[in-house]
Amino acid sequence: MLSTPSLHPFLSHFPVALAAAGLLMMWLANRRNDARLVQAAAFNFSAGLLMGVMAIFSGLFAVDLGQWPIAQVEGHQGYSFAFVLVTIVCTVYAYTNALSHNAFFFYIANALLMGTTAYSGYVLVFHSVKG
Repeated sequence: MLSTPSLHPFLSHFPVALAAAGLLMMWLANRRNDARLVQAAAFNFSAGLLMGVMAIFSGLFAVDLGQWPIAQVEGHQGYSFAFVLVTIVCTVYAYTNALSHNAFFFYIANALLMGTTAYSGYVLVFHSVKG
């Protein structure tokens, strides 16, 4: 059975994969000057944003049900919230001014926050004590 606490690990992989694919497509679009890749990257950012919001809510429900102590998840929650906020900015840039220098600053910030969020989730699951 797929319960709310077990739904978060299922949903949390999609924003990371979609954002990584969007970043790769945006980099390729910049190198090849291809508008179709910009459109595909914008779609990936949009889908990743939707899945990120769903992952955040499922993670909040998992914490509320008492699966993990609050103190252990605060860092992961902060990183994931920042990741989703920067993904919002990347999505807006992808639809408005995709290949600008400012956009690439946020794309790089998105990649760094994505890695930090994934690593903090890994540490939370595999290196912390359940409550």
